[in-house]
This record gives sequence, structure tokens and C-alpha cells, in this order.
Amino acid sequence: MDIDLLGRLSTEIGPSGFEDRVRRLIKGLVSDYADEIKVDNLGSLIVRVGDGPFRVLISAHMDEVGVMVSHIDQRGFLRIIPIGGLDPWILLDKELVFMGRNGDVVGVVGIDPPHLRKEKPPSRFEELYVDAGFSSKDDALKSGIMPGTPGTFAGSFRQRGSVVIGKAFDNRVGCTVLIDTLRDIRNKVVGDVSLYFAWNTQEEVGLRGINAVVHQVNPHLAFIVETTVAADVPTSSEDVWITRIGGGAALRAYDRSMITNPRLLSVAIEIAEGSNIKYQVQVNPYGGTDAGVVHTYGVGVPSLVISTPARYIHSPASLVNTEDLRQVEDLLRTLLLSLDVIRNKALTSE
Repeated sequence: MDIDLLGRLSTEIGPSGFEDRVRRLIKGLVSDYADEIKVDNLGSLIVRVGDGPFRVLISAHMDEVGVMVSHIDQRGFLRIIPIGGLDPWILLDKELVFMGRNGDVVGVVGIDPPHLRKEKPPSRFEELYVDAGFSSKDDALKSGIMPGTPGTFAGSFRQRGSVVIGKAFDNRVGCTVLIDTLRDIRNKVVGDVSLYFAWNTQEEVGLRGINAVVHQVNPHLAFIVETTVAADVPTSSEDVWITRIGGGAALRAYDRSMITNPRLLSVAIEIAEGSNIKYQVQVNPYGGTDAGVVHTYGVGVPSLVISTPARYIHSPASLVNTEDLRQVEDLLRTLLLSLDVIRNKALTSE
């Protein structure tokens, strides 16, 4: 696992619809490993390895939750709307970085200090404002900030032993897993297989980028690599943890968008156990992933979601355990090297 790479990807800016910087970084790292590489009209990056008729899609979304400037008042304060699933209170007093036309601009989501506060803190996006130190609306416009300018958290990346903390782990962790796996497996693809590694866009605003990707690839099998909720914290009872830090790779059995193909899940568990890969089965009644689109494409695509547990996703800083991340990488690599087993046991007609 390339932790330095995770740090680079985590701190890069790329809210939904504005993933160009992240894509450029990834493209520069994977081009030498591709038999074919292309960028589609929604900005997703697709790398093909192998030239066989059996097509396998391995996907991770590049985008992160963020905000967009919706209004600038005459004093230069910014109003914002969310891009993706964000609670307004999570932004209070946080630094945001905006992708201005003349360069990045950092501002802080304003909140009165407790000495002056007479009412409860804001709880709706309409009540929030961002202070970037502008003296007027014209000052903001001259700095390259205008309605439509996107932004996200101004995050940092830290590691202490097996713990890493940073922004946008959902899903730059998955992006890192794909890069590492592609590098490792590039010369191990044999037989009638084509592997399509896809770093896709706009997952956080409705699974949009994957729609275009799956139409291009038309896969027979798909692995979606994600970062998922770990709610194993003092304020949550064990029955709603969903996943836990240190529990290994999360194999999803159910979410709001998909019931995982039972035979595929069973074979994946069998392969994980046979390879001494630590895993946990995840039931998530609250969210969904790109697999929700992929598994219903065409006549149906058996799809498996493999996730790294993370605490505090969709916030300025998430926490993951690098050992969980290694288990995810080991499992994805092992599954890709076991495609004959998967095809014989999970994909044959009854």
C-alpha cells in the first residue's frame, strides 16, 4: 500500500463535477501500465489491460463532497450550496478552498464566537456564509470567485502507525487501491480477459459518471471499490456500526441500491477465507454505491462492492486503518487472479 500516494490523492481538490486535478494525477501514474487509456465526456478515466472477450470492470469514484458558491453579497461574503451529502453543521468554523479562476482561494465558514452568540448556531445551508476576507463583491470577482465556483474542505493528511487521517477518503482510498492493484497485476493478466480499471466521476451527486462508464465497458463482472461507514464509536450501539475499524475488508451484502448476487458474495467469502484475508460482511440500509447502476445494466452484471471502513466520511477529516486498506488490496488482487474460479462457481447458469 502506497501511503504517500493516498496522501497526495486525499489532499487534492476534486468535488463532484470538478475532478480534473485528481484525474490528471491518476492518469500520470497509470499511463505506463495501460494497453489502452481514455477519458470520457463526463471526465472518467478508463484503463484497459488485456485483450480478451471477458470484460471485468474495476471501479472507484474520484469525486468528493463539496460546495458551490451560489451568491456573493456586496460586502464580499459568499453563500454556498452543497455538492453531495453534507450536513450544514459539519462546516461551521471550517476552512474551505475554492477553485477560483485565478487560483485557489481559502475561506472560513463564519460563526459568531460564544461571547457574542445569542441564538443557536446555523443549521441550514441558507444560513451559512463563507468569509474569504474580501472587502466587496468586486473584490471577490477580481479574485476569480463567482457564482458557480466549486470548493471543498481544505484538508491535511496525517499518519500515526496504522492510523491515517485526512479528507476525501471517500473515495480516494478506493482510487489508491485501484492504482496499486493495476501496478501489481499488469503482467499477470492471462487468458480471455480484459480488465477495465475506471476512476469515475460524480458518484456523490447520483452515480452519474458510472452510467457512462458501464455503457462503454459493457462488463460481464464488476468490482466496485469503495470507502464505507464505520460507526464503531461511543455514540453508536454495536447493532448500527455497519462496519468497524480493524475488521478487515467490507464485503457488501445489501444496501439501498443493490442486493449483492448471493453466489458471487459466497465465492468471494470462500476465496477470502482460503487466502487468510480478513473480511467483514456489511449490511448498509442507508446508502448506495456505483454498483447500484452497474448491476442492473443490460441483462444484469454480477457486482461486488469491496470497501475500506472509515470513520467520519463526508466530513473535513476521516480516519482509516491501513491494515484494513491492505486487506482490501489483497482481496481485490486475489479475486482478479481467481477469475476462473469465480466464473465457474458464480457466473455459470444453473
